[in-house]
Amino acid sequence: MYFRSILAILTMLGAFASTSHAQGSVLTGRVFSDSGMLLVGAEVVLNGPTNLQRTNDKGEFKFHAVPSGLQIIGVRMLGFAPRVDTIEVADAGEVRREYKLARIETTLPNVPVTATILDRKLFEFYDRRKFGMGRFLDSAEFAKAAGTLTSDKLKKLSGLMIVRGRGQAAYVTSTRSLASASRRTCTANVWLDYINLGTGFNVNEIDPSHIAAIEWYAGTSSVPARFAVPAKPANPYCGTLVIWLR
Repeated sequence: MYFRSILAILTMLGAFASTSHAQGSVLTGRVFSDSGMLLVGAEVVLNGPTNLQRTNDKGEFKFHAVPSGLQIIGVRMLGFAPRVDTIEVADAGEVRREYKLARIETTLPNVPVTATILDRKLFEFYDRRKFGMGRFLDSAEFAKAAGTLTSDKLKKLSGLMIVRGRGQAAYVTSTRSLASASRRTCTANVWLDYINLGTGFNVNEIDPSHIAAIEWYAGTSSVPARFAVPAKPANPYCGTLVIWLR
């Protein structure tokens, strides 16, 4: 159920890698299991889930007209740990990559053998919550928060500020970083499950009923290593928001 839900939501999201104008390159590759078996039907996304493919009967994928610059590739398949890769693409040509996905173990410490994918994700969530380094909302707390939009419910988190865009668009930033962001307000770095969507993501593109848990880190020192992404001078970010889907 989780796998079908995330696919339905990800198709609404945009691309977030920085690119430049060019004729475009071709990105090809294959996806294997850690035992070397070709994975048929693995999901490969390029710069966001709106550009999604599934591997063919040879485990292959192929993207055409890939712009030059920094590109983000996400690879996932049910039963395997997802992979995220960042590559630099030239103006034109062909880039080839091969990815191996590790099969998810059937047991985790203190997690029942019957645990679902959601259970595994929330195991990490509650484990970090014990240390209290960030701000956390589980599904019950998130549902109780006022408002019908995701941005309305996120206001409950200390140190988080909502910046409004056109229509119902809403972007997250950290109140701690506003004073140092002298040139402009920098938005938060957003993660959707294990995929980094970067900055400038409209949180209202996600139906709040699909959200299982939220993690928020207003400062940089408290961000877990899993979600720590080096900020670039041309594209800084203020705070880290992690959204876990049902």
